Amino acid sequence: MQARGSDGFSMVFTVACVAMVSVTYGMGRYAYGLFLPSIRQAFDLSTFQLSLIASFNTAVYLLATIVASASAIYFRPKTLIVAAGLITTCGLLITGLATNIGLAAGGIILAGVGGGILSPAMFEAIEAWLSGRWKARAIAAVNAGAAPGLILTGLSAYWLQTSWQQVWIAMAGIGLAVTLWHAWLLPDHRITELRAQPKLKLRPALFLRTDCVPLYLSLFVYGLLLSTYLTFAVDLILSTGGVAFPADRLFWVLLGLAGLLAMFTGKAVTRFGVRGLLALSMPLCGLSYAMLAAAPGNQTVILLSAILFGISSIAPGNGFLVWGISLFRDRPSAGTGAVFTVLSLATIAGPILVGSFSGRIDLLSVFYIVAVLPVLTIPLFPRRLFNTDDAAGGAAQIS
Repeated sequence: MQARGSDGFSMVFTVACVAMVSVTYGMGRYAYGLFLPSIRQAFDLSTFQLSLIASFNTAVYLLATIVASASAIYFRPKTLIVAAGLITTCGLLITGLATNIGLAAGGIILAGVGGGILSPAMFEAIEAWLSGRWKARAIAAVNAGAAPGLILTGLSAYWLQTSWQQVWIAMAGIGLAVTLWHAWLLPDHRITELRAQPKLKLRPALFLRTDCVPLYLSLFVYGLLLSTYLTFAVDLILSTGGVAFPADRLFWVLLGLAGLLAMFTGKAVTRFGVRGLLALSMPLCGLSYAMLAAAPGNQTVILLSAILFGISSIAPGNGFLVWGISLFRDRPSAGTGAVFTVLSLATIAGPILVGSFSGRIDLLSVFYIVAVLPVLTIPLFPRRLFNTDDAAGGAAQIS
């Protein structure tokens, strides 16, 4: 393994991180939305019950994120990254072998823990180990890292059409392979020396500053955008006849393929600033909702909506991460923890809100309402360019 900070190490480490994000997020957290109709049929569940599973999945992810954010600097990144992979793999396998809804739901919820453990340690390592020119690239690539997982999930589901649970077993196999690769590949370095004290002490006031409020409000809307589409889009297009089984699996593949383009948004933050990136991508994400709501039975519109959502829904995450890290520069895991915590609260709320109003508001109306929200957040976006490179002694700024 090449020395930390070198371009060779930075590239290999980034690729490894993307692979693990594909497992913990693309499979462990997001696969549920693709199989929601199959799980509904297999266990005879209502929309509200399905929504609770999605929300509990995110709730345990949130708890894991909070714990990992507070403790990441005290562990070797390798330890937490490998643990995240093992936990996700176990959750996927339990779901694949489940014979009742209790075990299936438990596996789905356990699979959501891995991402929460992974993210704080990974971003601490990116900030500490990578050269300045690679940090923005790595953040962008990792932020879009769920896309390969979506692609593999969709393709596996298309090939193994006889049983949705066989797909979860196959995903567990992929997860185990990726985890073993990380156990062999990653350096066994600490971020800080033993007993070293972090520069920035964690305290409630740190997260309740007024300059954090715009970030939190924008993130909450972003979380609603992510959770509603990823949980209910397939259910919507199947129920309205826009796409029939097994073509819905290819819809998921298309989401992942489009999301790969977001890996190249690292330079977009440097060139256009966080505000420029968010002001473009968030409304486009809302437009993908409007398209699906307006023509849920039109296959061409459905495919265009998937492509647009795949690109525009991942791109904002890069801006939010850079924004969050910039507000907690002396302890990046606190910044990423704050971002993922607020994002998790929104993704918990999204499915519950949809499930709670399922008897009074149909999914089409929900998608129309959510489509408008991103436009309302534009005034909240920062007017400065935030950068994670400390070489200049602080965040660079442009108007």
